[in-house]
Amino acid sequence: MEMCKMKNFFIAIVVASVAFVFSSCKEETSRQMESSSSTVTKESVKFRRISAKIDSNSSWYRRGKPIPGFSEERKTTFFHCDSPVMSCFPGYPPVKNMYKGHVKIPSLSDIDLKNENGANRTASDVMKVFRQRTPGLRHVYNRYLKKNPGFQGEITLKFTIAPKGEITDVSIVSSTTQNRNFDAEIQQLVGSWVFFRVKSGETIVSIPFTFTE
Repeated sequence: MEMCKMKNFFIAIVVASVAFVFSSCKEETSRQMESSSSTVTKESVKFRRISAKIDSNSSWYRRGKPIPGFSEERKTTFFHCDSPVMSCFPGYPPVKNMYKGHVKIPSLSDIDLKNENGANRTASDVMKVFRQRTPGLRHVYNRYLKKNPGFQGEITLKFTIAPKGEITDVSIVSSTTQNRNFDAEIQQLVGSWVFFRVKSGETIVSIPFTFTE
């Protein structure tokens, strides 16, 4: 009986020793793997730092140095710019080539106005609407100016303002633009203008529209 207990005791000691040795080996293997992973990470970081340093020391990377294969001449051609200093985008004309037409604001003495049947509009009333509608006139003019640089001229229109403010009749008295399409488009645009209402009577207006580059 005593021999059996001693045998079992020694077997338990052996099993415990084997388990302890196995556990120690497993922990050592894990530590080695973590150390190896850490070493690889440090080497990767070191490599990236070296690469960045090399790039930052490169002549094309430093500020003010040209990029190889990308000359100022090629850049200018690609962006359709006359100067590399100008700021523009592909497919768009340079800023200095943008067409900006001018529509002259007529003086009060340039406006020929006649009220009929009790209408009480004044040249100042016509001038107020003219100023408000100038951007629309300039937009039409810029389109034609872009197609034909140097295009300019003067159109004199005569129109009738009804009591409710709409224009019932508009005609071209004279024109120096030598462009019928442009004249017709300005005529149509002015025909859409609206003035303030009056109790009764019509107002007949003749006014020059001067377009210059």
